[in-house]
Amino acid sequence: MPVIPSTQATARETGRRSWWSRALSDAERRRTPAPPAWAVFVDEAFGEAPVNVPGGEGTWGPRPDIPSPEAVWLPPLAPLLAAAGARFAVCAAQADPAQAAVVGAGARDWLAGCLVRLAARTFAHELAQARAAGTLRGRDPAERFADFVLGLCAPGATAALLRRYPVLARLLGERALAAVDAAAELASRLAADRGALAAGLLGGGAGPLTAVRLGLGEPHRGGRTVAVLDFGGTPRLVYKPRPLGMHARWNELLAEYGAESPRPVRLLPRGGYGWAEYVPPAPAADRAAVRRFYRRLGAQLALLYAVDATDIHGQNVLAHGDQPVVVDVETLFHPCRPPGTDGGGDPVLAALADSVLRTSVLPAALFGGYGFLDVSAVGALPGEAVAAGLPRWADPGTDTMRLVYDRAARFDGTNRPLSRGVPADPAAHAADLRRGFRACYRGLTARAAELGRDGGPLDRFAAERLRFVPRPTQTYADLLDEATAPQALRDHTALLASFDALHSPTGHPEQAHLVPAEAACLATGDVPVFEAAVGGRSVLTPDGGALPGLLPRPGLAAVRAKLPRLGGADLARQEWLIAAALATKSPARQGRSPGLAALVAPRGVRGAVAAATWLGDELLRRASRDGVRVNWAGLGRPDGTHWSVLPLGADLGDGYPGVALFLAELARATGLARYQEAAALAVAPLPALTRALAAAPDVAAAVGPGLRGGLGGIAYAAVRLASLLDSADLAAAGCAALAAFATACRAGDAAALPAARALHAATGLPEVAALADELRSRDPGAAGDTGNRGDPGGDRRNRTGGGAAGDAVCGCPRPRHPSAARDHSLCHGAVHGLERLAALRDAGDRRAGTALGVAGARLLDEIRRGGVRCGAPGGVPVPGLLTGLAGVGHGLLRLARGPGTPPALPPHAAGPAHMPVPTSPKEQNPWKQRRTPPPPSPPRTRSGRPRP
Repeated sequence: MPVIPSTQATARETGRRSWWSRALSDAERRRTPAPPAWAVFVDEAFGEAPVNVPGGEGTWGPRPDIPSPEAVWLPPLAPLLAAAGARFAVCAAQADPAQAAVVGAGARDWLAGCLVRLAARTFAHELAQARAAGTLRGRDPAERFADFVLGLCAPGATAALLRRYPVLARLLGERALAAVDAAAELASRLAADRGALAAGLLGGGAGPLTAVRLGLGEPHRGGRTVAVLDFGGTPRLVYKPRPLGMHARWNELLAEYGAESPRPVRLLPRGGYGWAEYVPPAPAADRAAVRRFYRRLGAQLALLYAVDATDIHGQNVLAHGDQPVVVDVETLFHPCRPPGTDGGGDPVLAALADSVLRTSVLPAALFGGYGFLDVSAVGALPGEAVAAGLPRWADPGTDTMRLVYDRAARFDGTNRPLSRGVPADPAAHAADLRRGFRACYRGLTARAAELGRDGGPLDRFAAERLRFVPRPTQTYADLLDEATAPQALRDHTALLASFDALHSPTGHPEQAHLVPAEAACLATGDVPVFEAAVGGRSVLTPDGGALPGLLPRPGLAAVRAKLPRLGGADLARQEWLIAAALATKSPARQGRSPGLAALVAPRGVRGAVAAATWLGDELLRRASRDGVRVNWAGLGRPDGTHWSVLPLGADLGDGYPGVALFLAELARATGLARYQEAAALAVAPLPALTRALAAAPDVAAAVGPGLRGGLGGIAYAAVRLASLLDSADLAAAGCAALAAFATACRAGDAAALPAARALHAATGLPEVAALADELRSRDPGAAGDTGNRGDPGGDRRNRTGGGAAGDAVCGCPRPRHPSAARDHSLCHGAVHGLERLAALRDAGDRRAGTALGVAGARLLDEIRRGGVRCGAPGGVPVPGLLTGLAGVGHGLLRLARGPGTPPALPPHAAGPAHMPVPTSPKEQNPWKQRRTPPPPSPPRTRSGRPRP
């Protein structure tokens, strides 16, 4: 029988009532000397004079359903559950008894899980100490664990433990009290709204309430969470303890401006809370339904982009047949907050923060200490979406039970449509998603003035509240997990110390004003929720306070200013981002890229220089600018495995130095100043970066000496660009980069010697020659190295593509047939083959020059007829040198200007003479080589077997 202690017995022990003071802040101790409510509740629950709790409706039994290994810690906490059940019976006395009993059972299960999660680490710590001291009795680990738990259940044992960890007592007591209040509130609201629900969302045919599932999502506002209510069959309701006015306005906007007939969520808004229909996941009927799903998702993506939505991740989009249902829109009109970088602002970061990627609908890789994370509505998939470090209990129920961190999946896959039981591949439906996006976007463009006028549809949102998200929710979840460590639970100061990460700089100036409110909310076990009026600039804190003027401008004003910018140029940028994001999910997919429609050369392009000029203009059109820098968005692999849309970095192979090198060469070839200006602005960060690398030997060694993605390429680019742009700053940057390169070479990287020899061949500097001699003396076996050992131009950390990337430009004798190339890239495409022939031509081989002319004519014809095919995932047009437009343009300049345009990447020190020279007309022109026909198939019988 559940029991609670007598309050009279606890009150007599006045000498022991100050145990809770260490769990209070200084301000709380000064405010009142009386024990707080949570301390009184804990004292009552674990008092030494327990009394039986009468059974009946509302009583919470000690055996709730907790489907987790932590449930083994529940017995010592059963008195808290019993006391909470008794309190709930009083608080919910005015509600319908039958409904209150069901709500209480759901709250009991959720609270039990919360309590054991809060206490488990401390209990496990005490268990480990008892095991080390040899005080546990039992023949095996399970018996010794049972002995420990039995000891905690002894009278006064858990109370004594909580006095050693008063912050834990506070977390347990406050969570129990909050759960009781939230459950009683839900029961009373359900009783008050049952008639309206029966006439609306429940359809009048709902039976009695049979189950309530609390704890969906993170706890906010005093432990309140979303709940699902079951009425004995299909009718279900979703209870949301927050205002639903924003979602109601979204439904209206969806009906007026949404394309492809998207399905809204039916609502019953109430003051400060509301009810929503439960939309179950449902499979798609056929492939046509999957295509409709992605068209509708694309249409909603356009509308979400137009109203500055964010946080529409995989848990907020549900696949219901051919309908993508957005179930949560708290973060419409969210302020644009581009992250900062160590090197200052980047215009690409600002552009991405104000693009379709901000919605979290499209795949966007997040990288942390535990690996790759994709929580997007399109990309999240069971077993794939989350690989973050999540806590897990090892050896539960034994005396070696301990907490470990493991890679675990979090999503259930309800965000992707199922076709024949298999989640649909979003990359296979990229065209459908773009088609829906384009249709809705053009409709919004045509009606932009109507949408943004005074008194128009957007003004309906002005008084609604948006949720302001200053940090990822996962950051708060990680901090709450750290706050349950035993060392953080001995006093309030130690608890606040576990939140020190909140003070780390984030690149957002307003963040410092939010830290006190964040820490105060986390100290209660809640995830902080900040709000702001759509038409205002003040931020409302979780405790009801306000921070006036914290936002740079109201969300409604930002959306109104954005509407006039909608048009063809912006549509092209957003479609490229959609194509690039979807290509990251299936990087091996080949074929014509959606972004190539804008890359078909104009009819006037007849020569190589004209085609290169056209590509230069295309790069300028795609650039992001802020008056100080120019940069581009591209595709990269920060962890070496997973692709992501990122600003170009400082590597030569696919970073901004390679693009600047092509633009500077194009400016010299054409005399057009716009290319030279763009190149100078693109490499503006290079001097500061190289100085920092030269001053940090450990960082230089980590970057490595590689030519494509390391310091060798940065040094080469700085030296070349200093001459092309006549820049003293870049000349100094080249010297600093060479110093950092020397440091990286001495770190023992395998690419050091080939990179040093290649860089000396490109610059002719005696310092680099001496460095190469020093490296050769360390490795005598490398004296005859011609670059075939590994990748002389790359480095292990920055591989950007498959195939023999950079072979031609680094002197690796690896023949390539450009006619068989799947793309035109310098990395492994047609320009790769051109570069080999150009190197031979520059060495004086006439036959190579003839073959180069034929190959170049074919390449120009392909570009005129079908556009440029880049070597990035999915053929998406990217700006970089190795896999993108800059490399193709540079190859065209090499084709037209001969030795007047040096190779894009530095040649290997051995030089082109080590390449095999064609010896016959067929070998001289690879495009005229005929494939050897396959041998004839042997005759076969009717059954398919070969005849004897």
